[in-house]
Amino acid sequence: MAENINATKINFIQTKKTLNLAESGRDVLERKRDILLRELRNNIFDAEHTRSELLEVLNKAYQSLHKANMAKGSQTIANAILGSTNEAEYLVDYRSIMGVPVPLVSFNEKTVAVRPDYGFADTNADLDDAFKQFYVVLQLLSDLAKAEGTIFQLANDVRRTQRRVNALNYVLIPRYRNLAKWIEMVLEEKDREEFIRTKHIKNVIQKHQKELSKSENV
Repeated sequence: MAENINATKINFIQTKKTLNLAESGRDVLERKRDILLRELRNNIFDAEHTRSELLEVLNKAYQSLHKANMAKGSQTIANAILGSTNEAEYLVDYRSIMGVPVPLVSFNEKTVAVRPDYGFADTNADLDDAFKQFYVVLQLLSDLAKAEGTIFQLANDVRRTQRRVNALNYVLIPRYRNLAKWIEMVLEEKDREEFIRTKHIKNVIQKHQKELSKSENV
């Protein structure tokens, strides 16, 4: 880079400005990365907690469904469930975390009845318990989808941000620091040369003046 740039004061000032801008950008990106990492850790914790709770509820739901099948027969239970008109619906929106769009997933509770909508003649309390547990599963699925979707988006942006930080730290900033140092050294050398040249000229002038003064006195 130094070969393509003249060592002038204007270029030195411009290089210093570019260096300061790169360092400021690096600081901003590092703050963004730290905030995203904090959000990422929080969502990883939420996802693990929700996943654990989901598996626990699913296990209870299948146990209740198994008991209902044992008591009433799997075909009878299947026929009762097929008579249900419930269709789960999820609402998806987005919010921004430091400029990163992350999903907001919510279970639309209006689409599924809180109470069972199948007939009670050929069913029992175990099936009702299973229904309640699966209703909770629908809610937990939205929480898990939101957390995992956020993790995916944040992780990708953290990687991109870290690559930009590395490029600034290990490529651009050292390059402009070295360039500024090189220009400064060249300018200092020019100043020294100019000082020596000026001093030499001054000495020559003084010597010449002395010689003229001697000749006039003679």
